[in-house]
Amino acid sequence: MITGQWKQLAELHAMITTQVEQTEREMAGFLAKTPYVLLLSVTGINVVSAGGLAGEAGPIEHYASATALNGRSGLYPSRYQSDEVDRSSKIAKSCNRRLRAACMMVATNLIKCHSYYRGQAALMKIKKIATVDQQCRIANRANRMIFQIVSGRQVWRGKHVDREYLLYKIREFHRTHHSPVEQTVRDMNEAFAWLPKSSYAEEAKPLADLAKKKHRGVASIGELLLPLLIRLGVGQESGVESTSSEARRPQ
Repeated sequence: MITGQWKQLAELHAMITTQVEQTEREMAGFLAKTPYVLLLSVTGINVVSAGGLAGEAGPIEHYASATALNGRSGLYPSRYQSDEVDRSSKIAKSCNRRLRAACMMVATNLIKCHSYYRGQAALMKIKKIATVDQQCRIANRANRMIFQIVSGRQVWRGKHVDREYLLYKIREFHRTHHSPVEQTVRDMNEAFAWLPKSSYAEEAKPLADLAKKKHRGVASIGELLLPLLIRLGVGQESGVESTSSEARRPQ
């Protein structure tokens, strides 16, 4: 009897996992069509958190500044005034709570994975600032960076912090989600449209190395990446085309 229950639970877990992966793959497709995909160049921001923020925030053109984004998400302390009383209390109650939740999720991931924001959180902890308040302050600061990247159509350029390769990050996301290769390349091509030309050379490096590897199957990832690599400025001198030709030969 217990074995039967475990089998049912395992089947339920597999079904839910499949549904979650499918939803996240669809989210990646929508994200790649928006400038929010540039946030993937930041260490600690993944497809799910960037997609959630993009869906709740909407077009970045609707915000005059990062302050407007923080204001709508309520990432500031509320203020109480009465006669001679003037004090700040807990976080503001009047806000778009879904947007705030998306911003807080981004902040949580940055604290875990990004060295700069992790250091900021460590300093706040030394000052005995509450965890929720830490996340709120980090989210407030992160939104300034997010606004600059998305509205300025640029990638992460933080000092002393290496940024992540956006296109390769999308590829790894789809690999772990068992996406069809065609969908992977399609999303990478959609994301390419948002990249500044100054980042082409850096973005091409990991993809060129990936295309040189031999893959067996109906369609090699190297073959499908060739048009994208050419758009990124990778020519025949890199040896990508010749490697792809070798991959087409029968093994």
